[in-house]
Amino acid sequence: MDQVIDTETPGTSELAAPYLSVVVATRNDDHGGDPLQRLQAFVNTFDEQCRRTGLDAEVIVIDWNPPPDRPRVAEVLRLPVQPACTYRIVDVPPDLHYRFQHADVLPLFQMIAKNVGIRRARGRFVLATNIDVIFSTELVDWLASGCLEAERIYRVDRHDIESDFPVAATLAEKMAYCQTHQLRVHKRAGTHAVDPVGRERLLEPDIAGSTGITLGDGWHTREGDSTGGFFRWASREVRFAIDRTASQDLSGMALNVDLETNPYQPDSWIELDIRAGERSLGRRRVSGRTRLRLTLDEDSSLHEIAMRAISSSGGREWLPPFQNRDELWYRVHDLSLRATPQHRYDIGVWQDPPWTPRRVVRRMESSVELDTDRGFPNGARTAGFESPSDGVCEFVLEYVPIDGGFTLFARDEHDRRLPSTMAEIDQDGTRLLSLTLELKRGSRLSLVLASDQPDGTRSRCVVRNLRSSAPLRAVRLTDFSSRLGWAGRGLAAGAEALSLPVRALKRTARSLVLRRMRGFHQSMIERSDRVRDLESRLVALTDLEPVARLLKTHRPPQLHQNTCGDFQLMAREHWFALRGYPELEMFSMSIDGLMESLACTAGIREHILESSLCIYHLEHEKASGWTPEGEALLRKRIAERGITWLDSQTVDIWTAYMLWLGRPMIFNSAGWGLGDVLLAETTLQCVAGRVGR
Repeated sequence: MDQVIDTETPGTSELAAPYLSVVVATRNDDHGGDPLQRLQAFVNTFDEQCRRTGLDAEVIVIDWNPPPDRPRVAEVLRLPVQPACTYRIVDVPPDLHYRFQHADVLPLFQMIAKNVGIRRARGRFVLATNIDVIFSTELVDWLASGCLEAERIYRVDRHDIESDFPVAATLAEKMAYCQTHQLRVHKRAGTHAVDPVGRERLLEPDIAGSTGITLGDGWHTREGDSTGGFFRWASREVRFAIDRTASQDLSGMALNVDLETNPYQPDSWIELDIRAGERSLGRRRVSGRTRLRLTLDEDSSLHEIAMRAISSSGGREWLPPFQNRDELWYRVHDLSLRATPQHRYDIGVWQDPPWTPRRVVRRMESSVELDTDRGFPNGARTAGFESPSDGVCEFVLEYVPIDGGFTLFARDEHDRRLPSTMAEIDQDGTRLLSLTLELKRGSRLSLVLASDQPDGTRSRCVVRNLRSSAPLRAVRLTDFSSRLGWAGRGLAAGAEALSLPVRALKRTARSLVLRRMRGFHQSMIERSDRVRDLESRLVALTDLEPVARLLKTHRPPQLHQNTCGDFQLMAREHWFALRGYPELEMFSMSIDGLMESLACTAGIREHILESSLCIYHLEHEKASGWTPEGEALLRKRIAERGITWLDSQTVDIWTAYMLWLGRPMIFNSAGWGLGDVLLAETTLQCVAGRVGR
């Protein structure tokens, strides 16, 4: 093998131009947990993959700001005896490093270092990646096939793996390690925790509310919080699996899907086709927050479910600024298996509400017609029930709407409203209301069905049946008027008549109180400098309206900006046309995402390779690089050193501005990548000659 020191002007070397240049940056220090060992793992694996496939590649290693008390990378990196690639190690000495701001606390400017390699690359295509990355064999096979196109920027998913990588093992053993020691995967839709073999792992808590449910493809990362609840956005098609053998209690249960169409768009809707394998579970049009109840085949214990959006009201333009993901048409709050309530109540349990002379309940042969409004006393109610045991109870009311809409809730024996969750259910086209609440043994309650019309108008429906998940037993909880017979009914009529002037008096009193409160509030504004300051800030927020309009009108496309600095591949001329990564003298966070935006606003189409064409990333120490678990510590460490960084919202604003301009912004001067500086380069060239040209 031949080692030469090349100090020529970049691009004038007589080395033949390879098909692919691979650029990485490092220094021989302790950052992230032994970077030299990580680089060795990359070199050993990639060289063997190139030998096996015949990929014509050069590897450019930028040794940035070498520590004075340690050997240079070129001195300690162990290269193959007969390498399949050409290796070029370029030194950037400390005196050049200290030209940049924050050089005293930031030992490596990663993106500027990569620019040094990109500027000196000879390949037709240039791949910017990192030293702690291992390529899948499928990815290198594809690269060696010569399928790269000039007008595209290529992206892949990144799989994080445990750091104890077998550097000296065979290629097959290395790939087996990558496939069985996974931690998380970074996709365009977000970052997901996975089990060792790469299957998505549910978080705690998550949307899967039952044992035996696992998520498949198409789900975005979990969002929300413990106060408002957790949810996941669904893409055009999502998949999940149900294994009813995971628990003895899952047989005979129905699948409940609690979903919500785009909450930012008024009257949003979506039409879903839901299938279990080849069997259709139904095609439903959903609007707003809805719970679907789907009957599964009892002859099978394993179910592969696919929910596919057939059509929708769209609504991407309604999403908040900085929300650039496509196809956010609906989100799922819960996937669970639940027993269908089997305890049916006699239809005669429905009663007229107390203290009203108007008939609300009209009994028919096999159903009841209810006619109610939001006035006192809320609506029709059932006779009282008593809970036979502790636990969560679900009531399901089947009804046919005539006018308006309804809400269902529960009251205890003292007429206090009980905490509960009400949801509308679509079960094979049947309209259902589900009420779920937690009860103690001996709890007494009654159900109330009331109009939910905001203007208080009356609503009408026909109730077909009422079922419960628990065999509640009836008790003698009757209302005051029924206990007093005709006298009670007379008192009820009198109370209803008296309620009219009482309600008028309440409205008058409320109006007076509100006027007094407005006067008091106005006087406080006039006297309080703090309130005036707050008011001025609110006025200032209106100045941001043009920015919000720009972000919505020129909303950036959904790009794969998730950990994109580990794999960005373009034709060499495009890297040069854009002058490489923006050379911002700060921590490297989000600069790679900005590069993705620059390429796409320049008309270079993003191409995301299929899932098997991926990269594996060796897990590093917390706060040395971004991980979901270590993000807070990383940001704290950066802030403590006084280093600035680029946030993703700023990238979005710049991207929207570039879309408005119709062209990319060029951040760097003509001397980008230290192009006007001669740098020492150690080159190890393949002596066996080129393969796979």
